[in-house]
Amino acid sequence: MSLGDIFPLVNPILTKLNIQEQDSQHNLRTNQKKSQKNGLMIKKTFAKFCSFAGQMFLFKKSVNFVWMKRLSTDTTSPILMKNNTDNWIQLAGHPEIFAPASSVTVWKRRLAKDSNEYETYLRLQNDKMHSLVPQFYQQIEYNGQYFIEIENLLKHFHDPNIMDIKLGTRTFLESEVKNQTLRTDLYNKMILIDPNAPNTEERKQKALTKLRYMQFREQQSSSAQLGFRIDAIRMSGEFPNSNLQKIQNKDQIYSVLKSFLNSHKEVSHALCQRLKEMCKLFESSIFFKTHEFIGSSLLIIYDEFGQSGIWLIDFSKTFAVPDHIQINHRSKWQLGNYEDGFLTGMDNLIKIWNEVADSILH
Repeated sequence: MSLGDIFPLVNPILTKLNIQEQDSQHNLRTNQKKSQKNGLMIKKTFAKFCSFAGQMFLFKKSVNFVWMKRLSTDTTSPILMKNNTDNWIQLAGHPEIFAPASSVTVWKRRLAKDSNEYETYLRLQNDKMHSLVPQFYQQIEYNGQYFIEIENLLKHFHDPNIMDIKLGTRTFLESEVKNQTLRTDLYNKMILIDPNAPNTEERKQKALTKLRYMQFREQQSSSAQLGFRIDAIRMSGEFPNSNLQKIQNKDQIYSVLKSFLNSHKEVSHALCQRLKEMCKLFESSIFFKTHEFIGSSLLIIYDEFGQSGIWLIDFSKTFAVPDHIQINHRSKWQLGNYEDGFLTGMDNLIKIWNEVADSILH
């Protein structure tokens, strides 16, 4: 069953659920037990569909490939946004962030207090980078919380192969360097990846700072060395794989990319050209020259029909650098220079991708 098959099935279930709840109120005394039983069955069925959709959409903690193109404001279905503000439908890796807005759009919930991602999307629509990002439509307030509505990139594809690549040698904000809050959750994440990684003090406290964890992740992956890392892959007909934390060197990246492209000559060449075009547009963008891009990812998609595309996503940590600072996105980071290594990652990715594409071609 493809993603396109899921949503037409979910909407009738939601409609039936709504009717069932109305009937339950009308016949509360005479038909309460039956109504509750039917309502529970419907909710369980709906939950199964949501669970399946969530697994299909799930890519990794920061993957965001549940993008859809908006039809109209009227198609937004409030029933998909449950009245309980603590209970959200999860369609992607981020817990409680995404909810479908229509058959072809999603809302992404704003987690930070600021409206940074909204403002970034807004400005990018009028920048040379506009063709490199999902189309943005509006910001929405619902039940006291804010969402952005953006394009679903999956609408172009049938049961696609998907890869998420996080760009940059630096995956933390400069402001996070000063944050000395100790977090047990990050300690637990670290020991899952490498039980020997914590130092003596961290073992004693069973906690560490976010900066320590982020730098650990960079060193464990290819981020520090190559300026990018493969965060997750989903192959057609399979569940996503995010167990890629220790892919560090060029040879490992080469092997993963070759497996992902699976001998598709035209697709591998088309995606390589897209990467090169994206790099040129990044370098010519005024917005790009004046902003640090932390935690942004490339979403790479293709299907068995030869459709392919790459988009830049995730802008919650995209901030303007101070006016007196100039960055080139390639220089080595030092505290205060705001360099992110974004283009270092693009350069190395293009080089390796080109080698893979040539090997497939010949």
